[in-house]
Amino acid sequence: MSTVLIAQDEKGHSIAPFEALQQHGFTMRFINIHEATSKGYPAQQVDSIVIGQALATSAQYDTINTLKSCFDAPLMVSLDEDNEDLQSLMLELGADDVIPSMAKPRLWRARLDALVRKRPSLLTVRSDSPTELHFGQLYLNLNERSVSLAQQPVSLTSHEFELLWLLASRAPEVVSREEIYKKVVGQHYQANSRTVDVRVSCLRRKLGDTAVGAEKIKTVWRKGYLFVKDAWLTLE
Repeated sequence: MSTVLIAQDEKGHSIAPFEALQQHGFTMRFINIHEATSKGYPAQQVDSIVIGQALATSAQYDTINTLKSCFDAPLMVSLDEDNEDLQSLMLELGADDVIPSMAKPRLWRARLDALVRKRPSLLTVRSDSPTELHFGQLYLNLNERSVSLAQQPVSLTSHEFELLWLLASRAPEVVSREEIYKKVVGQHYQANSRTVDVRVSCLRRKLGDTAVGAEKIKTVWRKGYLFVKDAWLTLE
């Protein structure tokens, strides 16, 4: 059965029928939102993420986009009220599904199982395209969905790998935020969303591209992002 990451605020509000889900084989892992957004979490151990309405609508965090950017898992928001406008807002903000917090355990199980089933890779590659990319000390393998930097493996989520492959395979072309949003996020583009920026920031951090004015994956103002092929020849 699948593992569910429950991201909570300091108050630890109950947002799901935890005991009932555990009795049906789900493994529940609880983490404070500060830990989830700062320290990270082994994405391979998480099949889905659940957060409550208070966190999803918090002005302090861009919670939905941040969690989806840093974890290889779909996200569902547990709502305190059955309000169609609120449900629409959560989906527009990037949630994969919503559910009333007081829903019966059977519905919770069905929704969580459906989240995991319906999420295929959004990265499509032509049959005649290369399956390996090599830039100096950076190596990408599409079939294995693996990345190494200076001969050391880099742990990326599926979304992060797809983002890196998209940028690297298109270099030296600038890839627009709109295209990244559609191909990696898998939703219609929302100009006011920071989803793409957050995902690029997480990817840069894992690849050591943390200098002021990133040098390896550059932001091109009003256009998008540019993967700099020659920047991987030597690493400082």
